[in-house]
Amino acid sequence: MSERMNYALKEEIRAYWSARAESFDQSVGHAIKSDAELAAWRRVLGDALGQHPLSVLDLACGTGEVTRALLAAGHRVTAIDFSEAMIAKARAKHGAAASIYLCDAERLTEDDERFDALVTRHLVWTLTDPQAAFAEWHRVLKPGGRLVVIDGDWANVSRLGRLMYLLSDLMRAWAGADRHTPPDQLDTHKAILGRLPFGDGLTFQRLSAMLLAAGFSSVRPLDHRPILRAQQRHAPLHDALRLAASRRFALVATR
Repeated sequence: MSERMNYALKEEIRAYWSARAESFDQSVGHAIKSDAELAAWRRVLGDALGQHPLSVLDLACGTGEVTRALLAAGHRVTAIDFSEAMIAKARAKHGAAASIYLCDAERLTEDDERFDALVTRHLVWTLTDPQAAFAEWHRVLKPGGRLVVIDGDWANVSRLGRLMYLLSDLMRAWAGADRHTPPDQLDTHKAILGRLPFGDGLTFQRLSAMLLAAGFSSVRPLDHRPILRAQQRHAPLHDALRLAASRRFALVATR
């Protein structure tokens, strides 16, 4: 992808997420809705990062929900996003409890070996230049530091997954529940996905190989199911089905 095309696509992605900022927390799985879910986040983060406070960079923080979980676990948090609208939401939630500023997760401004850990949720699939991003993430991590990725394969859905999405849509319509993402934004989402490097699918195996090639010394799966189960327990059935329909995964990579 040429530099000009990359820039144009990135600006389109920025506009898309900025438009979603106002209603982002209403979408299933985005905001932490219960004490049980927050506890699940702390359990998963503890498995990935240990129990001692660390200096952590929240990559593409959005409205600040992963930042919320990191702060609850006692970490010193720096959070970045390239959408001003998302940053405004995150700052409104957390004030001075975290350092929150505008920055592109693919082109970091932090010094080398600055952080003990990096955490990102649902960012990797949006990257326009994954190799450059992974090199940056490796650069700002201290030796032995950890990268936590929670993401999924949003391009490929199993037969069972498609059935669950269909049932979810039917149940939502029967219940008269609103869609949190308007149809025009869904169309934009699909159009963007098809032009991204991971538009054909993001998997644990594919991402692991790329992280190892970028210099990370090891990669292991991370069990994120406690978060998913907590989300499902506090969601309407149609949303619980939707959460179960997609192919999600999580990993920890060590520098």
